[in-house]
Amino acid sequence: MNQAALIQALCDDLTPVTPASPSETIVRGALIGGSAAVLAVLAIWGVQPGIDHGWTLCAFLLKAGAMMALAAIALRSLAALARPAAVPVALWPGLAVITAVLGFVALGQMLVAHESGAEQLMFGESWQACPWRIVGLSLPLLGGIFRSLRQQAPVHLRRAGAIAGLLSGSIAAAVYALACTEQSAAFVLCWYGLGIGLATLLGAVSAPRLLRW
Repeated sequence: MNQAALIQALCDDLTPVTPASPSETIVRGALIGGSAAVLAVLAIWGVQPGIDHGWTLCAFLLKAGAMMALAAIALRSLAALARPAAVPVALWPGLAVITAVLGFVALGQMLVAHESGAEQLMFGESWQACPWRIVGLSLPLLGGIFRSLRQQAPVHLRRAGAIAGLLSGSIAAAVYALACTEQSAAFVLCWYGLGIGLATLLGAVSAPRLLRW
């Protein structure tokens, strides 16, 4: 068989492959890290009692829903940054809506609480530990998302890293809500927000080294 015939024979056996979109690639990385985060929550804290009914269920749905909405916004923005020629997606409108919803609920809860009750709504029992737990749970997520981004071609590494941190922190906060017994929107807005902010900062700081081509 001559060279031309060999090349033609190899080409005849090729099967077209549909490339995965940036979103699909990032989601796969987040699923790997998210699975590790869920296992960590179940092993360390377990699921809070009463999560399937009453006010505990409503509070869980508010916490997890707000965090997953934030994650969806971050995913859309990060998918755009994964390709050099992509048009950046603004984060601020979505962030403003989520913050406004949580702030409205928090204000309502504060108005009906007594002075001592308002302090409890803000600080709860775990305000010192909550942000660090979210950061810890975000680490496997950030690793999986960074691994996915290395299969893409991001150009603005620090910005991509910050949004990857935002995405990992948001998912980690939603996972942590399974175990978190704090039920107030003020607590979520303040201390979940701090944990997500720290994860965002971690992503921005580490991205230039970890995402460099």
